[in-house]
Amino acid sequence: MLTDLTDIRNILSRRRLPALDGLRAVAVLTVMVYHFGFASVPGDLGVTAFFVISGFLITWLLLREYERTGAVSLRSFYMRRVLRIFPAYYAFIAVTFAIDFWRKDIWTPGLTGSALGYVMNYYNALHGHPSTSVAHAWSLAVEEQFYLLWPLTFLVLARRGRKTIAGALVVLILLVCGWRSYLYIARGVGSAYVYNAFDTRFDELAIGCLLAVIAGSAWFSSGVRMVTCRAWLPLVTLALLLTSRTGGSARYHYGPGFTIDALLVATFIVQMLVLHRQWLWAWLEHPVVRFVGTISYPLYLYQLWGLDVGHRARFLPIGGELLVGLAASGILASGSYYVIERPFLSMKRRFERFVTPVAAPVVPAGSYRAAAGMFDEERITARER
Repeated sequence: MLTDLTDIRNILSRRRLPALDGLRAVAVLTVMVYHFGFASVPGDLGVTAFFVISGFLITWLLLREYERTGAVSLRSFYMRRVLRIFPAYYAFIAVTFAIDFWRKDIWTPGLTGSALGYVMNYYNALHGHPSTSVAHAWSLAVEEQFYLLWPLTFLVLARRGRKTIAGALVVLILLVCGWRSYLYIARGVGSAYVYNAFDTRFDELAIGCLLAVIAGSAWFSSGVRMVTCRAWLPLVTLALLLTSRTGGSARYHYGPGFTIDALLVATFIVQMLVLHRQWLWAWLEHPVVRFVGTISYPLYLYQLWGLDVGHRARFLPIGGELLVGLAASGILASGSYYVIERPFLSMKRRFERFVTPVAAPVVPAGSYRAAAGMFDEERITARER
């Protein structure tokens, strides 16, 4: 349990951040169970978790590099992103296109271009979120647009210090929340747009970015102590999260609800980082759960094909069908991870600029300079989605 500021810095300086792989596993399984047909499961909370985690990890890595070198190599950043994301994604697109073509489900030029160009989110937004075999790639498009735009924005803001970055992020979060609420509530724009578009979902990624920026401050440490002083407090966060997601109206959900959900997810992430050794949450560090988190990217990609296998096992009860679908998805995802992703991940090392991490010193509150070099990118970002 967290007792002082040094503890949270020690947690964040480990070669592998605890609980995050487990949280990825929970997130992707939540999405998959929803897509299997259990409509009462709030699957979009899984996507929200991915957005917040991605914003947090990417921003911490940018801060690390900037504090160590005074700059960020955009070339290295984008090459790492390309090697991490593109091979598995385009292999999935090629396989899915071929299967759909064989089934005579021919893609339109708009769908094909959107899938290839990482703009499936706007294709869905402008076409009422049609049911296609690549519709779920909308969230990957949102993240890719984030990877493209945020490092450039970060560099501009970083020259004025972390307070400027934090202030700008707060403004952006409020603007996106207000813009989404205005579109849905005042203008009557449909849910398909506000659910899919980058300009209406960036606030969730920005909340993860903000979490990384403020993580070293003294007041943040005090807040962490308040929400982690008991192992059961994350249950309160989860209860509030489920209430926010399922208890409000559509106007709330598509308005401020997304932002509030992301803030609660960020709170839960901090709680898990601190409380991951408590018996109530230690299962997040189980090797099987961590492996599911490691392959959560290809799991997300191939989930519809795997779950379709489960639906075909009609001789089983619904729970059995789901297990078959999850197993089939896991086999497809493991194949993608070991055959396609890992060879390209090994190539990322040539674009890494940092020295081997050293033991964590005690640094002043709010300083990233000493702590920034303690991360090993390959370990903490097994899946930066």
